[in-house]
This record gives sequence, structure tokens and C-alpha cells, in this order.
Amino acid sequence: MLSASMKPQLHVITTGQQELGEVAAILERCPTALIDVLHVREKHRSARELVAWHARLKPLLPHTAVVLNDRLDAALAAGADGVQLTGSSLSAAQARRIAPPGLAIGCSVHSAEEAKSAAREGADFVIFGHVFATGSKPGLAPRGLPALAEAAAAASPVPVIAIGGMTPDRVSDVLAAGAGGIAVLSSVLLHEDPAGQLAAFREALNRHTSRSELDS
Repeated sequence: MLSASMKPQLHVITTGQQELGEVAAILERCPTALIDVLHVREKHRSARELVAWHARLKPLLPHTAVVLNDRLDAALAAGADGVQLTGSSLSAAQARRIAPPGLAIGCSVHSAEEAKSAAREGADFVIFGHVFATGSKPGLAPRGLPALAEAAAAASPVPVIAIGGMTPDRVSDVLAAGAGGIAVLSSVLLHEDPAGQLAAFREALNRHTSRSELDS
């Protein structure tokens, strides 16, 4: 599902600003096969609520992995495809000792050293950011493409997914820096045309891949 050999991935993350019914209605109108991974990232919700979100959304995403943020217990109870660990979660090594075979473990990281550590501890992928300025991180300077390149090199061969200020026209630069894909939140789920945005992001990912194959 998340191997380093796969083509660049598109991760969509819930915003924490919408109710379950609203997110479900958006996904019902979208070409969800374009999404590789959906992250249920709802920090203010209980484990029981996260399980309910998974139960509602997973049937809408037959070709998409669904992971729950932070709560390994909820991910296990829901039968989710994976869990996304944060700085306050279990470590990747601790989660790996508990997780059944096949459960994907992602880690949110903010430096090359953190990316290297997560990869060494058994993470299947890491999300690095924020790469560009974003409204979700007001007042915090973006880490930029050089830092992304360092994280990607440090975590290799574990894929690094870039987050923060992603737009379709930035995809090529992000992948050129070594990222294995991108993650987006409001730029899809709060966009006036989420289906169009998904298509634009996927087209940008595919275009870079095709160009790279021609150059190789």
C-alpha cells in the first residue's frame, strides 16, 4: 500500500473543522480513487468517535487506505488500514510491537533527524512539514524545500510525504526534492471544487512521474 517503489502518493487529511456528514458528502461527490490515503485527523474527538468516522467513510473509499491519527487503540478497534503517529503518540517502535502485521504506521516529523529515527523504528512512511507557508500554521516559518530534501534523504527508502501549503503548481518542485508524495487538508476538503482539486493534484503527480520516466 505504501511501499517506497510506488508512484507518488496523494494523502488527504480531514480538517478538524467539519462534521462527519459534511466530509462524507464531499467524498461522495469526488473521484475517491484518486486518493491514496485518507487521514482521519480529528484531535478533539474521542476514540469512539474516530471509530465511527472510519465506519462511515471507509465504504466510500474502496480503493483508498484509511488511517486514524494519533490513536492506535482506535485504529485497531476500527480495523483501519493504518495509524498516523504524532509527537505525543506512541513511538513507531512502540506501535510496531503492538500493531498486527499489515497495519501501516506513519509518523509526523519536522526534521531530518526525526525522519531518520522514525524510519529506523519501523515507520512505513513519514509526513514532513510544513514545507510552505500555510494558514493552518500562522506565525510559524515554513521549513522549505532544502529541509524537505534533507528529510527525504535521511528517511530513505521510507517515503516522505510533504505537507504544508501544497498547490498543484508546487508538486513538481516537492517531488524533485525527493518527496514520495504530498498531503493536503483544506486545499481539498474546504475548497469550493474539491473534485476538481483532487484531479488537479493527481494530474500534477502523474505529470511529474511521466517526465521522470522519460528522463531516465
